[in-house]
Amino acid sequence: MDSHETEGIKLNQLESDRSVFFNGKPFFTYLFIVIQFVFFLLMEAAGGSENTATLIKFGAKINPLIIDGEWWRFILPVFIHIGFLHLFMNSIALFYIGPLVERIFGNTRFLFIYLFAGFAGSLASFVFSPHLSAGASGAIFGLFGSLLYFGIIFPKLFFRTMGMNILVVIGINLAFGFAMPSIDNAGHIGGLIGGFLATGIMHFPKKKKLPLQLLFLLVTSLLVTGLLYWGYGESTRMEDVESSLVLAQTYVEEEEFDKAHDVLKNAEKHSKGSDELLFMLSYIELKKGLVEDARKHLQQVIKINPQLHEAYYNLALIYLTEENLTEAKKLAESALRLEPDRKEYQDILNKVNKHLTGNSVKQ
Repeated sequence: MDSHETEGIKLNQLESDRSVFFNGKPFFTYLFIVIQFVFFLLMEAAGGSENTATLIKFGAKINPLIIDGEWWRFILPVFIHIGFLHLFMNSIALFYIGPLVERIFGNTRFLFIYLFAGFAGSLASFVFSPHLSAGASGAIFGLFGSLLYFGIIFPKLFFRTMGMNILVVIGINLAFGFAMPSIDNAGHIGGLIGGFLATGIMHFPKKKKLPLQLLFLLVTSLLVTGLLYWGYGESTRMEDVESSLVLAQTYVEEEEFDKAHDVLKNAEKHSKGSDELLFMLSYIELKKGLVEDARKHLQQVIKINPQLHEAYYNLALIYLTEENLTEAKKLAESALRLEPDRKEYQDILNKVNKHLTGNSVKQ
């Protein structure tokens, strides 16, 4: 083989390699960045992007509302962010990784990969994390998942161009997520897997591998169905007290006590005796005038957590109102013994003693 033929083979290989990276111009990448900023500005105007009530209003992932039928919370979290730094970091990541993926797979495939990965991230978070969450991280990890698929189909080209860099970035981000409790790593891993599966379903432009694509579609369908079944099941609800408390607290701040009560009563059925849940429920019941229910729940709280001084105080208030002064005094003393510096605890004890002294004088 002469040098001209060798040169021709190299040029053909180079042209073939180049063609893989030019299947579309970035469009949805920049559109999604714009949408993220629009959502951020709207949220800031509506109460702040770090405000829990605002996040819930705009569609953040929160499990009780998804269970109640608000399925759009699997998608909307992709576009909303918690604070400017969160928005900025995800926008930078999308700005750098998005155009590469969109050029490789084309606009339509990129759109499907990004949105499905975002959905998969939210679904994994729904199943494995009780925390309120939002952000494009799951979808962005999905773009890394699409590049892993690219690496499996074109391993030589992958490692010649970007391979080790991509693997290092994925590893660092996952390790960072495991190290930081505030990061929703379930969403990241779900997005990574979702992006990989979505890419397998779509494959590459002008290249079809129907048996492989059908296999990916089958695996994806079974996985999504299984996770949805698990997520909406009783076992997940039993572990999801935290998100119910967040939602109820939001309703309390908005003085929507009926909604807060409904959320916590439903959570109570599936919880294993959370003193925090029962205490908040008793507070709401007092606001609604359900004194007997509040008394019952406060007594449960004290049994579960004898150190929760607020429960003794609130129960003392109930007994004082009912003029059961003996019980009120015992409870006020318990509250003060746990927190000697709390003025309101000393005040209620003085009030009870004053009533007791007055009754003694009358007799």
